[in-house]
Amino acid sequence: MQPDSQIVIGPDGVVLAATGQLPPGLVDARLEDCEGLSREIRDAGKALLHRLRASGNRLVTQTIARDGAGSTVQLLAIEALAIRRTATDLRALLTSKLAVVSLQAASVKVALSVEVADDVPAAVLVDSEKLAWAVTTLVGNSLRYVESGSRRMGGGRIAVRTSFDPTRSLLTIEVEDDGPGIPADTVARLFRRDGLNLRGAGLALAVISDVCAAHGGTVEVHSSTDMSKHGTTVRLTLPTP
Repeated sequence: MQPDSQIVIGPDGVVLAATGQLPPGLVDARLEDCEGLSREIRDAGKALLHRLRASGNRLVTQTIARDGAGSTVQLLAIEALAIRRTATDLRALLTSKLAVVSLQAASVKVALSVEVADDVPAAVLVDSEKLAWAVTTLVGNSLRYVESGSRRMGGGRIAVRTSFDPTRSLLTIEVEDDGPGIPADTVARLFRRDGLNLRGAGLALAVISDVCAAHGGTVEVHSSTDMSKHGTTVRLTLPTP
């Protein structure tokens, strides 16, 4: 299951993003100086940074119980958002990485579909780890808000769609849901790195935007709270060499 909160830490120990029910003022502060967090979480973050440096990986994570309250916090330490492009079978990647989320969706009667257009090459040059992480996080965020629907407001669908523009070598991945939507004033502030998160849950959209930017791409968010056409679409557009 998705953690209740997430904290993203840079290589210097500074909090880059924070989500969920966490104390205010974490972003741009050093994790070890955040007195609002338990010593257990701060020590876990410090240990995670040591692991990051020792492993040579760009991203390491750890999920721990929070203060014995039954909730969980996922810590993510990132070295940098430099990417390592490899030839990736996008269909296999998304199917594999979204398998667990698909089971979670089915358990609450939400349909999750993955569609890879025929024009998407069999292998695309992307950072498969970071891209899968970004898409899985977006789907997990949608799942928090999409319900199986009611007679008043139908719902219960999340779709991951991919397409490819061969003339410009552009790969597009969309995560679309028919949830209640995001108010327009909130959409306008989603990219701020000040703790405002995508619909209040999951990893801050600013970090997902960084993943796209490292690929030379962009992120767009389109959302409607209208009763008849409610829902949200997050579109990732990535150039592929």
